[in-house]
Amino acid sequence: MTSASPSEPISPRLDEEAVVRSAHDERPIVLLLHGLGSHERDLTGLVPHLPPGFAYVSLRGILRHGPGFAWFEMPVDPDRPGSIDPAAAAVEEWIAAQTAPVVGAIGFSQGGLLALHLLRRDARALDFVVNLSGRQFPAPMPGDAELAAVRPPVLWGHGGLDPLMGGEIEEQVRAFLSAHTALEEERRPNLGHAVDEVELRAVAAFLQRRADEDDRL
Repeated sequence: MTSASPSEPISPRLDEEAVVRSAHDERPIVLLLHGLGSHERDLTGLVPHLPPGFAYVSLRGILRHGPGFAWFEMPVDPDRPGSIDPAAAAVEEWIAAQTAPVVGAIGFSQGGLLALHLLRRDARALDFVVNLSGRQFPAPMPGDAELAAVRPPVLWGHGGLDPLMGGEIEEQVRAFLSAHTALEEERRPNLGHAVDEVELRAVAAFLQRRADEDDRL
């Protein structure tokens, strides 16, 4: 999740050109939030492996980064928590404009941090989050106490060989999620900064449990 390459703003808002939908109906929506330098079609390859009860909507980051896009500048600065807020505000504005409920988010790397940040701004913004190879913003937030009280389900999937998630960072993420969410962890000892088939099956099972609990489905 680190990079020395600069990012440049595109727009503070998300329009339909920045959105890929798996369906155009009123099923509850699960967001797909890509990682640094990627794009809105990256995570759509997960959709055929996920429960059909949800509509999956993939969003494009608000910054241009190399050949792709980003949600915020890297590396993150613990003294600048506001640096994540423009991306969170753009996603929140998009959510508010939907007629179908937005119930969860799946984020990879930088997108995972953003998904957790949405919960830290409003613990009831999403019913659940899947954080793949991502961490939380490394500083306290005003909404953390409320998040610890609500404790939404969070699946954290990551690799034991991830160069961006090893050692002290891994312990920090585990401690934060354990204290603030109903954590389920899928750690793949020999996986790097990626998602494998075992992790994807864990994501599908996690989402199916959420679907089974949702009386709208």
